[in-house]
Amino acid sequence: AVIARYNINGVGSYSVNIPANTSTTISVPTNTPGTYNYNFYSAEYNSVPKCVNSGFASTIAFTIVGPATPTISGPLSACANSPGNIYVTESGMTDYVWTISSGGTITAGGGLTHNSVTITWTTSGSKVLSVKYKDANGCAVSNTTTYNVTVNAQPVPTITGSPKVCKGNSVTYSTQSGMTNYNWSVSSGGVITSGGTAASNSVTVRWDNAGNQTVGVNYTNVNGCSASSPTINNITVYTDPIPTLSGNSEVCAGSISNIYTTESGMSNYIWNVPTGGTITSGGTSVSNTVTVRWNSAGNHTVTVRYTNEGGCTTVIPSVYNVKVNPLPIPTISGATIVCTGSSGITYSTEAGMSNYNWIVSSGGVITTGGTLTDATVTVTWTGVGAQTVSVNYSNANGCQAATSTVKNVTVNPLPNPEISGLTTSCVGSTQVYSTTTGMSNYLWNVTGGTITAGGGTSDYTVTVRWNTSGTQSVSLNYTNSDGCSAVSPKIHNVTVNPAPVPTLT
Repeated sequence: AVIARYNINGVGSYSVNIPANTSTTISVPTNTPGTYNYNFYSAEYNSVPKCVNSGFASTIAFTIVGPATPTISGPLSACANSPGNIYVTESGMTDYVWTISSGGTITAGGGLTHNSVTITWTTSGSKVLSVKYKDANGCAVSNTTTYNVTVNAQPVPTITGSPKVCKGNSVTYSTQSGMTNYNWSVSSGGVITSGGTAASNSVTVRWDNAGNQTVGVNYTNVNGCSASSPTINNITVYTDPIPTLSGNSEVCAGSISNIYTTESGMSNYIWNVPTGGTITSGGTSVSNTVTVRWNSAGNHTVTVRYTNEGGCTTVIPSVYNVKVNPLPIPTISGATIVCTGSSGITYSTEAGMSNYNWIVSSGGVITTGGTLTDATVTVTWTGVGAQTVSVNYSNANGCQAATSTVKNVTVNPLPNPEISGLTTSCVGSTQVYSTTTGMSNYLWNVTGGTITAGGGTSDYTVTVRWNTSGTQSVSLNYTNSDGCSAVSPKIHNVTVNPAPVPTLT
């Protein structure tokens, strides 16, 4: 065995035990980088002192290399979601280990052999990037190097300006001021007439095509960041509205509650009904309906205009044609003067109509006809005095008269003839019987006697010679000035006494 003694750069006294015919390891008693000389000054072989040069080198030099300190270069600030942010450390090393605290994604590099890394920062805020490696001497770094990066949020551009517009109109749209690289876009239905440059935070657009259109913008903010994609505002371009109208296009004069309707949800409605009609409800600036009473027959109109949801107003009002049919005026033909008890009196109105409605006053009775389909009615007059027959119906246009047509009928009472003359007479004698003058159609009749004078249809007297004794009679009927006759003739009873037969003795 050998015990070798040495110092380092002439300082200290160290020893190492070296077994026979072997080698051993000497520990370096320092961590400080630098160049060192191990100076061997004695040795002992089996406890026998020998000189250093007895098989030993007198001096061994070596160098302690300190661990490397990585550096990182790259953008200290970036934008959220911005790709291609490259960070670099020393090349020629091994076992690179890159680390991101949070909010970032390595898209290239970053392996054990890569001295660079490409990062997309996915969230905003303060981020930390770190790296370590082994240097060319194979020494691992003692501390990981960190690199602080500020990731700025992407801007979110806003656009102000009307989302509803009329075709042909221009609208100015604005976004945040004080930015750079403004990038405006307008869909094919619009034309930029002013603004819209890289330095302008506003744009004026004339919308030439109706429908769904868009306006978009992006920019670079004070941190140099842009939105991942432009802000897009949807624009609805409206044409000038052409209102539609629905409702009764053919009505009857005097009809009420005729409702006409146009599109709902609009504003500034302007309704108009020219002469011939009257608005009874609705028809205001906020109403999409109007109720009309049609007062007169003829061709009339309802008109409307409004402003739609895009602020566009009807240029020419929409016109709805309405045919107002006149009401029928039923006529009634038939006797106006009748006698009480008269039957089979027929009254007629226009044929070919529908929903006939016949009404007879209480002094008459309908005996035939008078249904919804009958243009005639037959009446028996049972009362006396002023009576009526009325009728209404629906004509071919479905219109009814506002009121029924009424026919006045005078029902005259039947006469009660009186006969004046003797109620007793003798066979062979002649008597005169009379009644009321001024009548017509006198009808005289005698039993048991012979009319010798008068008794004609125009005679109000009759002269009778009584031929047969017993109870006989004179009867009479006539037509009075109202054209009425008694239901049965008047009977005037006469007792005819036989003539005496004198006897002579």
